[in-house]
Amino acid sequence: MKFKNDAAIRQFFKISLGVLILTALEVAVYALLGRLRVNVLLGAVFGMVVSCLNFLALTVTVSHAADRAEDGDPVKAKSAVQGSSVARLVLLLVIYIAVLKTTDLDPLAAVLPLVFVQVSIYLAGFFRREGEKK
Repeated sequence: MKFKNDAAIRQFFKISLGVLILTALEVAVYALLGRLRVNVLLGAVFGMVVSCLNFLALTVTVSHAADRAEDGDPVKAKSAVQGSSVARLVLLLVIYIAVLKTTDLDPLAAVLPLVFVQVSIYLAGFFRREGEKK
């Protein structure tokens, strides 16, 4: 996968690290509450992996769309991002419904990492140094 600007991939790794840290905190909270079980741990890991893969798909789509827009095709770039958003949402729903219906994973532990992506994005922006590229 080749990008004109590797800032998107750096951002992906920052956000993924944030999701990893927040998922570890989630597991620690479950442990402190005495509710840490295998299904909680597996649910948290499942949610973390799926949410990071979803964010990677978003990162790749937006990077390619930005490249396309720079090359003078902003309409196709916009429709690609919109189509990807819908497809990723539907795929997430299908994956989560299928996995949570057929396994004993803890639903809350599995869904929380999806929120952690948004928290990580916010924190990455909040702690960005003055003058640092997005």
